Amino acid sequence: MPRDIEITKLTVEELDDLLVRAAKHRASLQPGPPTDHPKPTDVVVNPGWYTGLVDSATLLQIRHPGFGWLSFLIPANERAHLLSLFLRHALFVPEQGVANPPQPGAGGGTVH
Repeated sequence: MPRDIEITKLTVEELDDLLVRAAKHRASLQPGPPTDHPKPTDVVVNPGWYTGLVDSATLLQIRHPGFGWLSFLIPANERAHLLSLFLRHALFVPEQGVANPPQPGAGGGTVH
């Protein structure tokens, strides 16, 4: 195990650099991160986000309070799929007084 790093003594810039280097190193290791959908534990409610076009794809950036801006390039066909799922979610009206877990095949729930 590598030597311990006292993260509480790092500056913002040093910690940001450590996070970037750790993520790049993790991406090179096997086995890779799980492909199964993670069970939610900690969530960021209403994060900052930005979108823009890059050629025919969509740049999606989401701000995480600990990891900063996470950037994803979504191909046009997946953008259309996400649009249909978000539209389905936007039109969903939950029944009052009833737990409304997502239904299988009701839009989402599948890792792509």
